Amino acid sequence: MLRVRPLVHTSDATGAADLLRALGLTPATEPVTDSSSAVFDAAGGRVALRSCRPGSTDDGGTALAFDVGDVREFARRTEESGTAAELTEEGDGPAARITTPDGMSFLAAAGPRGTGALQSRLSVLAVWHTPDVGPAVRVLRDIGARPRISSAAGTWHDFRAKNGGLVAVHAAERMEVELAFEHDGDVRDLLGGLAGGGFEPVMVDGSHGRSLRVRAPWGADVRINECLRHFDGYTVHRQG
Repeated sequence: MLRVRPLVHTSDATGAADLLRALGLTPATEPVTDSSSAVFDAAGGRVALRSCRPGSTDDGGTALAFDVGDVREFARRTEESGTAAELTEEGDGPAARITTPDGMSFLAAAGPRGTGALQSRLSVLAVWHTPDVGPAVRVLRDIGARPRISSAAGTWHDFRAKNGGLVAVHAAERMEVELAFEHDGDVRDLLGGLAGGGFEPVMVDGSHGRSLRVRAPWGADVRINECLRHFDGYTVHRQG
């Protein structure tokens, strides 16, 4: 089992939760307050929020993370594939920590097989910006993510997790993780919910489809892309 579950650190957990609800995500835990953590379910993948102090080094940052079924078995298979996985008790329980060639470190922890937002059309998309594209792609393959789409230029590779969510590797000068979403439909359908939640989305018409940009309470611009329909310049990988 593998599910994408990025972790957003924010000093405005209530505002962050409001944005996720406005997008149509469903709370999977108790209502969030500014002194707690929470998890929200999309149709594909989840987003975890963790409160932090205003101005702290974590505030506004997003970390890559995954749900797995059995932490020890995940670690064994990952190491068997060629990527080191360290078993640890940090965080909320047993987890496997992966340290990547570009210096990033992420956790895979036990999570449920099912989630509660199956009626939505939104998938979580964690974008891993890195100068080390090849090694990052190998890590995602080794943890069990399935290649989906790659650009002909080799600057974009995205993967699907078996139990929900997407994770992409994007060539960049420095390492950073970005929370984004992919909508299996017309992103204009999300405008009403966002406006009703007090947010001001901006529509962008790109060469490969429409997307929305929303300023998040944690200080980042969140992208919601429509599913890619035109594949000029891309390779589509067959799912095994």
